Amino acid sequence: MRLAAIMVLFKEQAFVEASVRAIYPVVDSICCASQYDRNLAGQDVGHDESLNRLLQVPDPDNKIRLVVQRDLSDVPGAEGEAKQRNAAMALDTKADYYLIVDSDEIWPEETLRKCWQHVQETQWAAYKASVINYFYRWNYQIIEPSDKALRPLVFLRRGFHFSSLRAIQWHCPARWKEYLRKGRKPKTVSLPEEWRLHHGTCVGDDERILTKILNYSHLDVVDSAWYEQVWKKFHPSLRDFHYFKGLPHYYERLVTKRLEELPEEISDRIWPEGWIEK
Repeated sequence: MRLAAIMVLFKEQAFVEASVRAIYPVVDSICCASQYDRNLAGQDVGHDESLNRLLQVPDPDNKIRLVVQRDLSDVPGAEGEAKQRNAAMALDTKADYYLIVDSDEIWPEETLRKCWQHVQETQWAAYKASVINYFYRWNYQIIEPSDKALRPLVFLRRGFHFSSLRAIQWHCPARWKEYLRKGRKPKTVSLPEEWRLHHGTCVGDDERILTKILNYSHLDVVDSAWYEQVWKKFHPSLRDFHYFKGLPHYYERLVTKRLEELPEEISDRIWPEGWIEK
């Protein structure tokens, strides 16, 4: 079976190389979409260095594909993030499954191999995975409530497309193929909890965090006081500090990780000064 990774590029130049290198040995293609100098809402912003970083990543097997498209009006989806993911999927129409990767997500290679083997054996329509989130530096790991609903969708069978963010439009011709294959409507399942990927969701400096909360699709649900009251006053003893309005408990607390405790996919990469304690 063929596996294509899809990635939306926007202002994550510090992460792109680590994210792509981590998945490169496992996937058959890496399909990236960018609007170059537009944010996910289609507004004009400075040009994105993520593209240059992507093109500097070694690609001996010619797996990396890129579409740069400002006008997404002819692409399905309710908003920019979904449209770009759908545009990325169109770069490899022969894939049996798509691996949905944010450019600040890093997969341990062995974990991804186990997940992909499991997907090929079970072949459900979609799969969610558990995530380890990090805050401020890679050395601070977020402890979260055990809630499967918060797990991101990471594998999607061919034929479906995104309606918004990582939400899927299930009512399409592929739905009926699922009835023929499985005898039921499309099903989303969770991968084993111990198979987890790493997410640098809030790793970085002030510039990266401001770019993230001001330009990403979830701006309307971000607590306007979070940057000054939480991020700028960071300390490792933080409690209940998620940036969504009314949902601070999504991030319960932090635990500190020494460099030697971090996976090599993170510790072996070169990060901007202050992003990881050596």
